[in-house]
Amino acid sequence: MKEFMVFIRNEGNPVMKLSTEQQQEHVQKVGAYIKGLFEAGKMKAAQPLEMEGTIVSQKQGKFIDGPFNETKEVISGYYHILASDLDEAIAISKADPRFEDGDWRLEVRPIMKVDGIN
Repeated sequence: MKEFMVFIRNEGNPVMKLSTEQQQEHVQKVGAYIKGLFEAGKMKAAQPLEMEGTIVSQKQGKFIDGPFNETKEVISGYYHILASDLDEAIAISKADPRFEDGDWRLEVRPIMKVDGIN
């Protein structure tokens, strides 16, 4: 099995556009999806991310905190999944029920294994 990071991207929080009942249903659906992936041995970790943060960069030998992303899109969470290949990782991502409840984007990236790290 290969490891993949799936970055959950969105503008703002699409869940906030849902009614309270729809929000509860959303949390239950996504929770069941994640639980199923753990039980199937396809999920290593999953967590939401806080909305605050910054970008640390270096330019001409000086570190810069910020600027923040120039778009409204942020990474709001991640999944660390296991799949046989990129196609399976994409299929796992497409099955995420969050797509039923708003505008979401999932970025699927293979994890490069480098000897001596972890």
